[in-house]
Amino acid sequence: MKIRIKYIVILLLLAIGKSSLAQDVNASVQVVGPGLQITDKQILTNLQTSIQQFITSNKWTNETVQSNERLEISMFFEVTNIVNTNDFSCNLQISVSRPVLNSTYKTQTFTYNDEEVYFRYSDLENLAYQEGQNVNDLTTYLAFYTYLALGFDEDSYSKMGGDDYFKKAQTIVNIMQGKPGWKQTDGRGGRNRYYLVDNLNNNRFKAIRELNYNYHRLGMDAMYDNVATSRKAITDALKGIEELNKLVPNNLLQKTFFSSKWGELVEIYKEGTANEKKEIMDLLIKLDPTNSNRYEKIKS
Repeated sequence: MKIRIKYIVILLLLAIGKSSLAQDVNASVQVVGPGLQITDKQILTNLQTSIQQFITSNKWTNETVQSNERLEISMFFEVTNIVNTNDFSCNLQISVSRPVLNSTYKTQTFTYNDEEVYFRYSDLENLAYQEGQNVNDLTTYLAFYTYLALGFDEDSYSKMGGDDYFKKAQTIVNIMQGKPGWKQTDGRGGRNRYYLVDNLNNNRFKAIRELNYNYHRLGMDAMYDNVATSRKAITDALKGIEELNKLVPNNLLQKTFFSSKWGELVEIYKEGTANEKKEIMDLLIKLDPTNSNRYEKIKS
């Protein structure tokens, strides 16, 4: 578990109040429906507010978290269809970020695009969630991605630190089996919530989770002290998944990692030596062929 700054000052706690202490996640939420044929889109604004309030007001961890330590989650919902006024079909783009040590820069730890989001929402509905149960498809869905976000965040601070959160996400998948978007056969080419959380809890893909830690703690967080040494640490971290890439090339977790990191990697290695650029280009094209053209920018 990553080290968070702890403070137990009775008067301060009383002044802050119970409601603010519950918050350990900051959520930026957008809900849009550009293609919807509805006359009153106020329901989208209300849904956006409901989602944001639900995520930020619930207590997701057992830690006391200061405001500057809260997890940063960004969710962009595109509503593609509404049936019978309250059955929603959506696409979701989610990204999670955390600060880099001794800097104002924030690095993404997780990005994902989910094209199979289905739930029922009544306008101005009070959203409730009960761990271990499916009280409401929407809140269960939001809890799933919040736990994933927390797991990726914790993994970036300590090796396998996100275990507890990934297990909670696995429990949700088990509960939701039979619901659209949650089944093993959903998605395209095995790209779905079922396999995402299955791989995170599968020791076979441990190298990807270790990459998360080595990249952030040994690489990004050390940039302030020595940029060249940090670049070398990131290169070594990426080499750590070469064996997995041979066994399961371009696997889901690997693709998920590079979808959040390719732009950052380009900027990091633009400043490298000619030898560094050659080495990392060869490595990245092998590990992330989807973005091979984008890595050409490293040469510039």
